[in-house]
Amino acid sequence: MKLNHSIPNVRLDPKSAVPKEILDQHPWHWDPMKSDHDDHTCFAENIDFDWEGLSKWAIEKCNTHLTPQKYWWYDYENDAVMHSKDNVNNMPIREQAKLALKNNTHTQHNSQYFKIANEELDHWQTPLAKMFPKLKKDNMGISLFVQMPGHTIWSHVDTYSSFIRRTKGPADYSVLRRYMVFVKDWDWGHFFHYGNHCFNQWKAGDCWDLRPGIYHGSANAGINPKITIHWSGELS
Repeated sequence: MKLNHSIPNVRLDPKSAVPKEILDQHPWHWDPMKSDHDDHTCFAENIDFDWEGLSKWAIEKCNTHLTPQKYWWYDYENDAVMHSKDNVNNMPIREQAKLALKNNTHTQHNSQYFKIANEELDHWQTPLAKMFPKLKKDNMGISLFVQMPGHTIWSHVDTYSSFIRRTKGPADYSVLRRYMVFVKDWDWGHFFHYGNHCFNQWKAGDCWDLRPGIYHGSANAGINPKITIHWSGELS
């Protein structure tokens, strides 16, 4: 397939696309060669839960329609960053997405994932909502992601776009937090990088405190689905 752009001949700087408010409130070194041992301290605990049951339920849910609902792409005709059918040009993630999509080969064909969020979690929502009492319950969001083999979530700094859309208000990055739990054990080809560390051999239930301002991304180069679940909201 022919590229829509020339291959950049200089290194693209991801920091340049991150909102200044986040950079100011949550400084990070932004040096890819630094051995930063603070990056891996985001591990919080292993949470005991019926992760196998949730995993099987999630796969059955995905199998009801088989088409991943979420993907990223760049609309060159209208100069617009698109998340599935939504134009996100007015969201804080825009510049990071534009850097990844317009100047690269991240497309709707390799950035797909299933997302099951909040009320869509059915009977799982109530017990999952009790796991993180540090987050305010009135605006907390819970999202389960199923990433199929061959797909990536391009590296980025969280701007909490889903939270902004859900609460219909600006984000206060000083109090926003995201927790991530792996729903299935690590398998070959499953990648998650947080800062300068690439993690592997995680166990189902391993919980990570994803502090704002840290560059991270994920990919599935294996043959089995990679499943995670995220809690996002304001610290109480």
